[in-house]
Amino acid sequence: MTRTSFLSVVLLSLAASISPCLAQEFKVYPGATLDEKASREASAAAPGKESQVYTTTDSLDKVSAFYKGLYKEITLRSPGPKLPSGEQVRWFFFSIDGEASMAKSKFWMKVQWPYAGGADGKDVRNITVIQTVRSK
Repeated sequence: MTRTSFLSVVLLSLAASISPCLAQEFKVYPGATLDEKASREASAAAPGKESQVYTTTDSLDKVSAFYKGLYKEITLRSPGPKLPSGEQVRWFFFSIDGEASMAKSKFWMKVQWPYAGGADGKDVRNITVIQTVRSK
C-alpha cells in the first residue's frame, strides 16, 4: 500500500467515525409553515438562543411520529403546563444534535399542541407547533 493510499484509508476511517457526532440539520415537517413573528418572539424570550417556529394543522401524534423517525427523543419527567382553561399542553422534545439531554444539547426541538404563544401565552390556537432551539 502506498503512503497516499494509506493516508486516504486513515482519513476516510476518521471521517466515518466522526460524522455521527456532527449535528444533523433540521428537517421541516412536510406542509409546516414558518411563523416569523413567533420565531422572533421565541428568540427574544431566550437570550443566547435562536428559535424557529413552524405550525401545521396536522395532529401532534402525526408530527411527533415523523420526528421520532429522525431524531433522538428526550423524555422530560414533568408533563406540559396547563392552559388558563385547564387544558393540558402536550409536547415531545427531540435532540437534533444527538445529545441525550436538553442540558447538553446545543440544537433541540419541541413539538407541541396546542399553540400557546404571545408574550402572555394567551394566544391559544388548535394547531401543532414545531419549535427548534439552537444555542448561538
